[in-house]
Amino acid sequence: MQDTLTNAWFHRLKAANRLLIKKNGGIEASAEITSLSKSQIGRCHSDGDTELLPLPAVMRLEAECGDYAVTRAMAEVHGCKVSDPREAKADGTSVMRGAVELGSRVAQYQHNHAIASMDFMLSRAELAQGVKDLQQIVDAAAELLNAYSHAMAKGGEEAPALRLVGQE
Repeated sequence: MQDTLTNAWFHRLKAANRLLIKKNGGIEASAEITSLSKSQIGRCHSDGDTELLPLPAVMRLEAECGDYAVTRAMAEVHGCKVSDPREAKADGTSVMRGAVELGSRVAQYQHNHAIASMDFMLSRAELAQGVKDLQQIVDAAAELLNAYSHAMAKGGEEAPALRLVGQE
């Protein structure tokens, strides 16, 4: 376990654990929020200990303070970025909109693939476009899965109001 202390990823996550505990009012307040013991939260906060916050505790603490510090750090360790769900809500994310977006991405992929394979040969550029199109499908599916999860947690979702073009 001592090898963990020499890994950059560990120090990045440990710093995010400390930040999350601090943003939630310290060790005692974080223990109350997560239902973990003060000593366990203290170990997760300590530089000299290898213990990290368990995932359910991370989720509760991040939800409580509105800062996704550990989730963001985990994504960054893997070279990814996390988008802020509050921005998605302002954008009007919904199950219905997500389903339309996913369908659109699949149709675009099918269209591009049909054109590319007409000569029974896929060039390097056509294959690269296929990869790009499929990644957009994966991204849209992940967003739709998230929208479904949020709608389920709220007990359902109403259809967004329809508006006529030019209507305010």
